[in-house]
Amino acid sequence: MDKSSKNGSVEKALSILEFFSENTPFYTLQQLSKESGYPKTTLFRLLCSLEKFGYIRRAQTKGEIQFGLGWSFLEKAALVKEQINLKELAKNIMISLRNKTNLTVQLAIQDGREAVYIEQIPSFQPIRVYPEIGRRVPLNSAACPRILLAYLPEEEQKGFLEFHNSLNTKKKEDIRSELSMIKQQGFAISKGELAEGTMALAVPVFDAQNEIIASLSVIGLENDRLFYDTSELISNLKEASSSILSVLKS
Repeated sequence: MDKSSKNGSVEKALSILEFFSENTPFYTLQQLSKESGYPKTTLFRLLCSLEKFGYIRRAQTKGEIQFGLGWSFLEKAALVKEQINLKELAKNIMISLRNKTNLTVQLAIQDGREAVYIEQIPSFQPIRVYPEIGRRVPLNSAACPRILLAYLPEEEQKGFLEFHNSLNTKKKEDIRSELSMIKQQGFAISKGELAEGTMALAVPVFDAQNEIIASLSVIGLENDRLFYDTSELISNLKEASSSILSVLKS
């Protein structure tokens, strides 16, 4: 299947989900076919694909099979709600960190094998620093994502590295050693990995159960004098992370 066909299938599947509402939470195959205009064979194939990933479920009422939205939406809704709460609670602390360092401050969370940047407080400097809010990058890319990878359970780390077939054995061992060091020291540093000429420092953000929920980073130009001695920046980052935890607990 070529890229355009895949995109077409995705659009069709998403359009089907739009028909479900509070007033019409369930449809039979025939009803949904009539509403959507899709042939029943095409529609059934799309529904089965959505069902496979938990976005559609079947219910049998009076001997008739009906389709409704699946439980995956509850899981995703809870995740989005958690992100929104985290962003709101962390924002003022991130602004204070930006004011103190005059570097761009970012907050990222894990979503599967990727890190997603969910908040960013730009530096006052007239320089645009990437990545932007909403960008997804592999967990082994740069300081902020790598913090998330470092604090994953060992088996999950192993699964992530095995998934990347492009990494040879030596590279995987190098990454494992680096992840161990990051967890031991409590911070990560990267140079020019997502944007040439930049440098980033990151620390973990924990919840009340001491589980990592995000990573907090500062990023700026590598030649900025602030990066000549990173100890103060790391201290500022850890202090901000502790402040987020205190707000979460309150």
